[in-house]
Amino acid sequence: MSQKNITYDRIREFKPFREGNDLGFDGQNYLVALNENNVYALAVGAYYVWNLCKGERTVEELVKDITTELSNVSENKEGINEEELKEPIAIILEQLAKVGLISYK
Repeated sequence: MSQKNITYDRIREFKPFREGNDLGFDGQNYLVALNENNVYALAVGAYYVWNLCKGERTVEELVKDITTELSNVSENKEGINEEELKEPIAIILEQLAKVGLISYK
């Protein structure tokens, strides 16, 4: 296990499933509520990842899908490197899981 991708390697086979309800965009962040007492403001990147979590694909598959999508919209001719996205996406997922906005199947 590489030291660089320790979080990713631990969760890559898990299938994240989003919890909560999308309340919309407040002009800066996306609001997601678990219940009336637990509302979270998610940055665009975290919301994007949360929205993809349908419990159908593994974290590894999500990283591949995000890499492909970002490469298609990138002006960088070399595209986006999947290796560069593994740990940031894994960290976002772990933070979402910590507050209950995703669970793993």
